[in-house]
Amino acid sequence: MRILNPSNDYVFKILFKDPEGERRLLAMLTAILEPRVPIVSVRVLNPEIPADVVADKAIVLDLLIELEDKSSVDIEMEAMPRFEFTDRVLFYWSKAHARQLKRGDDFDELRPTISIAWMASRLPRARRIAMTPGRVHSRFRVQNVATNAELTDQLELHFLELSKRRSDATLSPALRRWARFFDRPSSADLDALASEDEIMADTVTKLRTISDDDQHARIADAREKGEVARRIGLGAAYREGEKRGVEKTRVAMAREMLRRGTDRAFVADLLGIPDAELDGFLAER
Repeated sequence: MRILNPSNDYVFKILFKDPEGERRLLAMLTAILEPRVPIVSVRVLNPEIPADVVADKAIVLDLLIELEDKSSVDIEMEAMPRFEFTDRVLFYWSKAHARQLKRGDDFDELRPTISIAWMASRLPRARRIAMTPGRVHSRFRVQNVATNAELTDQLELHFLELSKRRSDATLSPALRRWARFFDRPSSADLDALASEDEIMADTVTKLRTISDDDQHARIADAREKGEVARRIGLGAAYREGEKRGVEKTRVAMAREMLRRGTDRAFVADLLGIPDAELDGFLAER
């Protein structure tokens, strides 16, 4: 039997969305958050799967969770994070936080909201530098940049990079097991994980049950193929944008050189066109 990839966002949500998955969800959240007071219960507020989950690849299959103290957790799995992914996580945090209050409620009724993002592949370099070097788990809160004094406990963001799991010696045994589970495990890997921990054994059983379901497999495959196709399309658009950017730069340079009195023949040669076509070339751009 083919085992579905647990870092597929659809498979991830199916693993944890139903009441029977509460123990799995509790164990994962405890491994990530390492709370001072144990998490006793969780309730998934959005267990539904949108009907157009196959057609609309932009749908985010997150889990919005309420803890027993009314704190909120929004957790998701991102297979291929893009440049704006960290901004999206913050945006979803804001939506989850805002839902706590209704018109007329006091702000002192707000409880902390935590966003957690598992990432199955690396962030773009410009975003990667904000993450903790060499560590899977990066945690962010709001602090004074001069004194490091914390402004509030209402906002907390956690990013978990599976690409770092093999080299991170700081992982707790529990979080290491979850990282191994989500990082495209083989059947042998799953057997080993199941032998180490009762909750992990239950999670492995659930994954195999999902994998044996034709409908789940079809949707998971469609989500994965759609994401790959989208990334290929974005890459092609980016490369085309690069080409257009280079072309605009060449034209701007040519116009500036002509404005400064540079020889027309030299500018035409630089652009790789005949002198007689120079005016037409610049006019069209």
